[in-house]
Amino acid sequence: MRKIIFVSKYFKPFYLTLALLLFFTATGCDAITSDDDTSFQVKFENSQYSEYSITSIQVQEMGHVENSQPSGTWSGNILPSGTSIAPGEYVFFELNIPNGHYDVYRIGVNDGTGNQLMLHEQTGAGNWSNPTITHWGADNRTCSATLKLNPSSGLIYISGWSDNAGIE
Repeated sequence: MRKIIFVSKYFKPFYLTLALLLFFTATGCDAITSDDDTSFQVKFENSQYSEYSITSIQVQEMGHVENSQPSGTWSGNILPSGTSIAPGEYVFFELNIPNGHYDVYRIGVNDGTGNQLMLHEQTGAGNWSNPTITHWGADNRTCSATLKLNPSSGLIYISGWSDNAGIE
């Protein structure tokens, strides 16, 4: 009898750990986070390597991260009126995207002569894929875009972008 008490005393933490592991495995990550949590903060950076100031950001709901087709329409400019993000600068704003979902975005710039230009509306721009803002892994996000001029086509384009959990 004494041996059984000795063995069970050391195995209690094991059984508790096993029960917790089975609980979280069976319920998945939804036990920790909820799709109902929608509002989160975004730090949007215009890369220091950009050649243009961002004057407009429009977003479109895409739904769950496994979706590749839009589930919403394009918004208007989500930047406050008169806001411009110069190369190397950033702004903070809130978005309402359910946890585990994402939006795509498109950008408007000052073309250097004072004209406001949406990149996707340039003649010859084609059907570019749009970068993302994802509500995944944290309730805040750091997104960045680098805007360049293609000298051969004359088009302004997003040469690079990032979408990372957390505020950097």
